[in-house]
Amino acid sequence: MSAYYNLKAIILKRQDFREDDLLIAVYSKEKGKAILQAKGAKKILSKLAGHLEPVTLSYLNITYGKQIDQLIGAQIIKSYAKIKSDIQLTAYAYYFIELIDRLTKEDHADQNIFQLLEKSLDFLNANQGELKIARISFGYKLLHFLGFNPAQKEKLKNGIEYIIKNNIKNIIKNNQINQNLVELNKILDQELENNLETAIKTKEFLRCLKS
Repeated sequence: MSAYYNLKAIILKRQDFREDDLLIAVYSKEKGKAILQAKGAKKILSKLAGHLEPVTLSYLNITYGKQIDQLIGAQIIKSYAKIKSDIQLTAYAYYFIELIDRLTKEDHADQNIFQLLEKSLDFLNANQGELKIARISFGYKLLHFLGFNPAQKEKLKNGIEYIIKNNIKNIIKNNQINQNLVELNKILDQELENNLETAIKTKEFLRCLKS
């Protein structure tokens, strides 16, 4: 077996580890969520650091470690620069990332979830507006892919099923969805927090931006 492997992954978050290292949480197409150690990545001249910013799609080179796998190379595929230059888009992106980080388990690959996150970030980066629609589209689809059944609720059942089965552009055009957006958001928040058992931290960030 090779001592190396590669991942196409979206960076979820990173944190300091030891003096010069970082722990990187990613969601990858091949392995699902993974935690990797990037040795020396905190150093000013580290070639890795710029490729490991949260809300970045990167191609990662990794070697197996005894306790934690080591990230030895990275190349940016999509930087999502427009998201990072706009505080509102950043808030929505971090909302998506928090849900992925908290609701998924390590080493459980799901290409549907990876594609959902990538396409949702692509939508934000295109800055087409309709951010509230993007939020409910992401949330309901994620719950569905994780095996929950948010559409079992009798209230607005047809609307939730439509959201799960359709892309954002079609959802935006649906009058029923737009008319019931506030209620759909309430149902989504309740479903998410029931499964998380605690509040969604980035939801408060979104609320502050609206006030």
